[in-house]
Amino acid sequence: MILITAKQHFDEDFRRAIALLSHAKRLPVGELKDDVLRSAWMVGVGASDAFFCDAYADLVSRTLRAKEIQKSGVIPDRLGNLSIPAVAVLDASSSWRWRMAARSIIEKQSVLSLAEVKKFLNIFCRDNHKLLQAKSMGAWIVHSDAMGRNFGVSASEYRAMTPQQKTKTNEKALDKFSSRMQGIFQRRHDCIHNCDRPKIAIQRINEITTEKSIIDVKFLVDRCTEDLRKEYPLYLAANKFNGVTRNKVSA
Repeated sequence: MILITAKQHFDEDFRRAIALLSHAKRLPVGELKDDVLRSAWMVGVGASDAFFCDAYADLVSRTLRAKEIQKSGVIPDRLGNLSIPAVAVLDASSSWRWRMAARSIIEKQSVLSLAEVKKFLNIFCRDNHKLLQAKSMGAWIVHSDAMGRNFGVSASEYRAMTPQQKTKTNEKALDKFSSRMQGIFQRRHDCIHNCDRPKIAIQRINEITTEKSIIDVKFLVDRCTEDLRKEYPLYLAANKFNGVTRNKVSA
């Protein structure tokens, strides 16, 4: 299945973040408790970084395999111009060689902003069906796992809106969600690069803020996984890959 390994690894890493959070909740107030909370935050966001890199590698390898199977299929210039290690080209195992080639391309990258998520993954979507676009926010807003803090509107409020109101709300919701995610990613950066002291003083942290941030990162990854699994086969079809090829590379 598309993204199965990337998602399994994310879920494992998410559980590690939750375990750290649970441990922190049992600790007395103090520096150790705060630092375990920071560790949970870093692992939770790091899990999403690893997921998006693995997702890119997975979809690159599947797309290159599709082109190898069916020469008449079309791939974007960005993939056609990739620098592929010679060992990948010479390896006899088609599936494995393309995956290793894709991993070698992405292994030094970080995907810690929604702009980066879109940069790497929207090449596997049709032109009018990209990830993290305003028009796709409606489905996210009304999802059962959605939190109003991420979009500035509740599911019930959104459902009661007119189509025109929803269009305007979608734009605002995407801006709010992007800002929310960027704040979560930046806090992880602050923890790693300056021990959570971006200026003079160490930033305060608490259980509630940490838990919400980890949960919101999972919401982002879960929704992107669902959207990509729906969109990628349609993307292949739109690029002239037949059903036999799509089935082979999507299995």
